[in-house]
Amino acid sequence: MHEVYIAESLLETSIQKCRDEGFGRIKSIKVKIGRASTISVEALIFVFDALKIGSIASGASLIVEEIPTTGWCKSCNGEFSVERDFVFQCPCCGSDAVIIKSGNGLELSELEVE
Repeated sequence: MHEVYIAESLLETSIQKCRDEGFGRIKSIKVKIGRASTISVEALIFVFDALKIGSIASGASLIVEEIPTTGWCKSCNGEFSVERDFVFQCPCCGSDAVIIKSGNGLELSELEVE
């Protein structure tokens, strides 16, 4: 379950940034997660809530924004949204020579502190 490692990293990074900037408490952490990232949002929030106890993030909420998955076809140069079951096939020409452009990663996008 890589959500444990991700939650630990988010907390460590956020706590360090908060302290470096001279703040004493984290109110919320906002992340962007791509739909094709294989990260379970529910598991990530569950683990985050368990790990934050006793830290300066103990009252923090983890806010998740899901990013849609988009692709680009090398055969016909078309761009498209991946909507169904992550079938990476160009809807224009049927080619499977596609590249994921967005929606397969994770980004810590905002940190609310006080």
